[in-house]
Amino acid sequence: ITNENGEDEDERLLFPLCSTCAKEHPKGDVNENYCCPHSDQQRGWVSTCTSIELNEALKEGYIVTKLFRVLEYKSYDDKLFTPYISEFMAQKIHSSGFDNSIKGDKEKEDKFMKECMELFGIKIEREKMVVNKGKRTQAKLCLNNLWGRFSLRNFGLSQCKISNDPSEYVKMSDDPSITINHCHELTEDGTVLIDYTKKKDWVEEHDSSNVIISLWTTSAARIHLLHAMQKVVRSPGCELLYTDTDSLIFKHPDNNCPLQLGPHLGQFTDEYPISTSWNIALEVQNNMV
Repeated sequence: ITNENGEDEDERLLFPLCSTCAKEHPKGDVNENYCCPHSDQQRGWVSTCTSIELNEALKEGYIVTKLFRVLEYKSYDDKLFTPYISEFMAQKIHSSGFDNSIKGDKEKEDKFMKECMELFGIKIEREKMVVNKGKRTQAKLCLNNLWGRFSLRNFGLSQCKISNDPSEYVKMSDDPSITINHCHELTEDGTVLIDYTKKKDWVEEHDSSNVIISLWTTSAARIHLLHAMQKVVRSPGCELLYTDTDSLIFKHPDNNCPLQLGPHLGQFTDEYPISTSWNIALEVQNNMV
């Protein structure tokens, strides 16, 4: 929960319908008969979001009551990361091999390779479709870590300096841009390890820092998950049980799954298909388990 200045007022991760109720119950509460007494203005909260998330909120009936600041970009490039993603996605697909459901069926294999080219421009070569778990892990790391590089933390990371010069410690103590956390004596001749942190007002962004790319990537992923959740909860007989950043657990009637499964980017797959169900119970005989 943030205030109008964008400062955090609560470190808890909350999903409230009313921000004032959340603030008034800092330790949480369960009250079946509770009824929110606050006005629409009191129920609202301050949020930082992308335009695509804002559009989804407006579709669901949310209302913007106050606008603080907008960062608008008049031009964009949707091909900036295409060569990088294509390269490592091809490596991941090749080192995964054909899925067991199509392996050995030349017609289905050809269809899969054709779809990779038509949908994503990724060229798949049949002779390279050989399972290699190590190479697959490496390719997956390269795909996932790219976005993380743009959102690495700039603030709150401690640094260390080793010195045997007393004037160095005095100089750092008088430096208004840092906070000295600890000073450890390493040797008897006065060599010390100084642990310090840059203050927020003096922090410099690292070379890869780009909060806009980070925001847009995670925002697009949330929208993709939201659409999947909406399909589940709006389908008769289906019940959403749990969600994670890239997955859902839900119940649905036999032969009526609301989500389209597939092998490509953006499609869902059965991570843990259930084939057999076992129920375990304790048997008690003569008061002994």
